[in-house]
Amino acid sequence: MNQKIISLLIICLCTFTLHAKDIITIKVNYADKKPAETFQVKWQEGMTALIAVQSCASVTTHPVKDYIFIRTINGVSTVIGKRAWYYTVNDESTDTLAFRYFLKPGDTVEWIYKKDVCSNKKKKEECEK
Repeated sequence: MNQKIISLLIICLCTFTLHAKDIITIKVNYADKKPAETFQVKWQEGMTALIAVQSCASVTTHPVKDYIFIRTINGVSTVIGKRAWYYTVNDESTDTLAFRYFLKPGDTVEWIYKKDVCSNKKKKEECEK
């Protein structure tokens, strides 16, 4: 009987672990605008950091030439030259715009509302990779 219970627990644990790998965690840090939020979404082949946040939050974007930038997330808007939305994946900067960064199962994406460093003309090219 104990062996059956242990086997059942192992099967449940393995199933949970496999399911967790198909999940993307999205954290949204609004700075002082409102409390941070965390969402979990099902990972899909071809999912980008932009698609992931759009699947769990109200997002507006702003196209510039061949680029797409986040304008607002859940009503908190970019203020050009002051504050903007940036993101990390697994606590690391990607140096890639969100619409071009493909996620892997289990990734954690954090969107952070912080000082706008990309509107400065000197840094603009570096930010538009």
